[in-house]
Amino acid sequence: MLFDQLGIHGWDGIEPVVLSALASDLSVLFVGDIGGNKTEGAERIARALLGRDINFRAYEVPTLNFDDLIGFINPKTLAKGALQFVPTPLSIWNADAVLLDEINRANPFIQSKLHELVRKRTLLGMPTNLKMVFSAVNPPETYNTGYLDMALASRFVCLQVPNIAGMENTAVDDILSGNGTGRGGYDLRGMLARASAFRPGGIEQMRIITLCKKIMRDLSSSSVVFNARQLKFMVSLVTSGLALRWASGLDVFTEPDGVASYIGAVIPEINGVVRTRVDASVVRGTIRTIVTGFQLADPMTMARNLPELLEIEPTDVLAWAGAVDRSLDSERQPEILRDVLRRLPILQQKGVLEHDLSRTLMEKAVSRFATLTLIEEATPVLEIPGRIQDIIQSLKGIAP
Repeated sequence: MLFDQLGIHGWDGIEPVVLSALASDLSVLFVGDIGGNKTEGAERIARALLGRDINFRAYEVPTLNFDDLIGFINPKTLAKGALQFVPTPLSIWNADAVLLDEINRANPFIQSKLHELVRKRTLLGMPTNLKMVFSAVNPPETYNTGYLDMALASRFVCLQVPNIAGMENTAVDDILSGNGTGRGGYDLRGMLARASAFRPGGIEQMRIITLCKKIMRDLSSSSVVFNARQLKFMVSLVTSGLALRWASGLDVFTEPDGVASYIGAVIPEINGVVRTRVDASVVRGTIRTIVTGFQLADPMTMARNLPELLEIEPTDVLAWAGAVDRSLDSERQPEILRDVLRRLPILQQKGVLEHDLSRTLMEKAVSRFATLTLIEEATPVLEIPGRIQDIIQSLKGIAP
């Protein structure tokens, strides 16, 4: 319940997808009933992640004129052959985040211009300062409003904002009372910054791509139309979920429900924003079945350092031993190397590690320990052989 601390209640089910989308620098489309907190929610999220003093714009798209977005042409620069605009308090150029409300009711001219803004954060090919783009629509089936065309809808990560009638009583009480704001203490901004530094290993990235390709192919018979952009979005969202799990330590980002939500969010046909004959329940069921048999965030690939690797009871012993071997090369804390020497005999006694493999890793740990000790002591060259023997002797009680 990360958003509770922002005063956004009842959004537990979509929190992982919102954060994964923003970590992937993708635009978010909130689909929900009138009064569902879509506009205020977008602003609170943007300010929490970008800073309280950011320039946030909320546009009512049905009444939006293009001049509202771009300002006015600067005649002085135009006379010199350069196109520039004089910004106004309403123009988009200096905004950090934006919400495009009721984008499905835009006139065709404005909607065509918004394609570029949603996809590339540019207008007329010129860059803006935008870091986040949100949009919001009411469900067309419920409110008899217009559907989005697929070209625009597929540029968004689509999320169903929950109706208050379907929320748990605790969430409703928090909405009515204002309780919960500030609860939890998660640094969402820092979490996204740490996640941006995460790079999945080659095996983990291959598994993510394999999962997404399988879902795309298995859904090809359900009338869902995939394009390359949607497949890339899917891979990016799942990868960002893994990064957020690494940065936060929260399993919610890689649990099957979360992974299935990432996948479903890039399929407009099951989010009620485009005209379709696709059976949404069948598609969601197919996604959930595939995801359930897929393990994301294998503890070994998620381990950030040697101590975390030592806490794992390995199933793929050779992969685990390879990870330990690589980590030993960069380990700089002697006490952690002592832990390695304590742990390896235990795994050998349990039959997890073969004797030769255990012995090889132990010899490398001893060698690394000796190297660090000699460097720390600044041992003279002529004394090194004798000192190494002393170090090895001192470790015999740990590593028999």
